[in-house]
Amino acid sequence: MNRWELQTIRDFWLNAQKQYPTNTAAVFQGRSWTFRECDELVENLRSHLVRDFDVQKGDTVAMLLPNCFAYFTAYWATVKIGAIVTPVNTRLRATELEHVVANSEANVVFVHADCWAEARETLAGVPQILRFITVGFEEEESACFEKLIAANAGPVDDPAIAGEDVAILMHTSGTTGKPKGAVMRNCDLLFNVKCAIIAQSFRHEDIHLLVVPMFHATALYSMLPSCAYLGSTVVITPESNVRELAKLIAQHRVTTFFGVPTMFHFLATLKGLDEFDLSSLRLIAYAGSTMPPSTIRRLRERLPGVALHNFFGLTETISMTHVLPSEDAIERGSSIGKPLPEVWTRIIDENGNELPRGEIGELCFKRENVVQYYWNQPGLLDESITDGWFRTGDLALIDEDGYVYLKGRRKEMIIVGGENVYALEVEQVILQHEKVHEVAVVGVEATGVRTYLGELVKAVVVPKPGESLAELEIKRHCAERLASYKVPQLVEFRDELPRNPTGKVLKRDLL
Repeated sequence: MNRWELQTIRDFWLNAQKQYPTNTAAVFQGRSWTFRECDELVENLRSHLVRDFDVQKGDTVAMLLPNCFAYFTAYWATVKIGAIVTPVNTRLRATELEHVVANSEANVVFVHADCWAEARETLAGVPQILRFITVGFEEEESACFEKLIAANAGPVDDPAIAGEDVAILMHTSGTTGKPKGAVMRNCDLLFNVKCAIIAQSFRHEDIHLLVVPMFHATALYSMLPSCAYLGSTVVITPESNVRELAKLIAQHRVTTFFGVPTMFHFLATLKGLDEFDLSSLRLIAYAGSTMPPSTIRRLRERLPGVALHNFFGLTETISMTHVLPSEDAIERGSSIGKPLPEVWTRIIDENGNELPRGEIGELCFKRENVVQYYWNQPGLLDESITDGWFRTGDLALIDEDGYVYLKGRRKEMIIVGGENVYALEVEQVILQHEKVHEVAVVGVEATGVRTYLGELVKAVVVPKPGESLAELEIKRHCAERLASYKVPQLVEFRDELPRNPTGKVLKRDLL
């Protein structure tokens, strides 16, 4: 294989076997595997998926897993088949989980022991017949991952895979409350890998700490394919305790650490951080919300010489789109940075006219920088395309030096600790409560001890006449139906919602 043949992420994996067979590919819970050792397990799993489960090129394979080596193996086995990796957020509640799996049309679901209880009951309602591959436990009438990787089921064909073929189906929350499946083709992923290498200066020698959820784009779009392309190492962990993460960095000589500002707030304030040798660390990269200047200053005090990169991208964009260099981390800390090469942006007004620098309007991306379509929703993405530009719904400005600043969200997206929450989705759930008459949800700035979260979800509730409601009732109601980060942190009760003369709720009066 020569470099001109690297046209799919399967090519990345196959090339890694030839170029870096003895390099460490993955580390998990104290055990490490070389690329050659990983491929033996990947090939065993691939043969079972094809022979036992009839998974073929173009089929979707759902993965309801926390960060683990099984995710890594299932990802590459699916890629080698030419099937479509379909990550499922492990924090989803029943209705959300059911929709994602049903919409993806997956017939095979990898499911972890921690997720099995809810998945077994919830996924019984999807229209397609599901077969489960269990990870970390055995279940009657399901296949066990650990047994599948232990033996090969026999040789299988290698279908031709083209750059235009879909590789990943990534669901994103929508304002309708129904997650949309953004399709990522192989050629899109290759473009993203190039952008990631440019943005974060990835190297062959890197050892990446993969603590961001593997069901997120950063892991599946950037880190896993980049590691295969460069022959570098990924240390996989589901751990969120920063003391334990510091131990992993020291133990494995980790060089890059990606996460949300919330995590780095705890790292910067960790007592006893000096006990760990973190001298190998060269990069901390964060996204999802603005890093407080106090956190940046403390990180620089405690980890001098470590670069701090803010980066930005959307599930609909085929790459991370912006990066803020470390030298601008404080002076321009509220900026997402400048567009990466071959990422084309503009700011438009309500009429679609491009605005001059310094004026606030809607952030748009060139059509070529955006996914082709939403799975099973033909034409829906086109509704956000105007004159070849994708309208994000986010308000932003570009300053005179080319730095981009987000100023608000037309789609009312709230970012809590790096997780996206859409107001309408939360409103629809609260309205299901029998005592609720009206509700409006807004994002408010996190202050005090919760500053590190960036924003908080605030629900303003109008009870039905004669009914009384308590804050805990609303929170419990939401917790049963929504992922934990979508549950309102603040609940306020009013007799009525403020409206303009046309009847539209004035959300600015609720902040």
